Amino acid sequence: MPQREIRAICFDIGGVLVQMPRGVLAAELAELLDADVEHLRDLLIEHAKTRRTPAGELAAILATACGRPHAAAAVADRLRLRVADMADPPLYPDAVPTLEHLAGLGFRICLLSNAIGPDPDTGPARPPYFALAEVVLHSWQIGACKPQPAAFRAIESAMDLAPHHLLNVGDSARFDIDGALAAGWSAIHLARNSAAPAHPDVARIGALTDLAPLLS
Repeated sequence: MPQREIRAICFDIGGVLVQMPRGVLAAELAELLDADVEHLRDLLIEHAKTRRTPAGELAAILATACGRPHAAAAVADRLRLRVADMADPPLYPDAVPTLEHLAGLGFRICLLSNAIGPDPDTGPARPPYFALAEVVLHSWQIGACKPQPAAFRAIESAMDLAPHHLLNVGDSARFDIDGALAAGWSAIHLARNSAAPAHPDVARIGALTDLAPLLS
């Protein structure tokens, strides 16, 4: 087995670097449409997180699939708010200092997020903190969501690194941690909520400031 010399650290975005005052999109839309959260999550992955779909068209797909076609306009409004939030999102206080500190220690930085894409006729948001990362990839650009191996392979290709040189930091046990481990990466579970269950196979941290000591 190759020696695990970590050369790059890959961060999830929402819930890790970026605060999510509106909560998880699938949960917000599920409440609006009186639908199952997992059903909404699957629909978003198929129609929004792995390709760019206009907000109006996506809203109609979601509302119709949930049996509430009359709610399409309200869904479109929520989707547009989410995309607008990406342009200048509220960061956790430890986000930028951690990225800068790790880069100063010699680690390469990249970001990988499952996210809905902007309308096809608009450019993607590029908030200032993206400048702290060498590579930023979203699922809609890749055509695959975490935990699918293709999402992690896209980062490997962009960074020109083998799996054993990459460490993933994320808050989702399923999408970030299980996906990274299956791809052959190392992983650390960020649980900002102390009540969240720990992942049995990786180290757990409660804040990004806890990360650097684990890498020394």
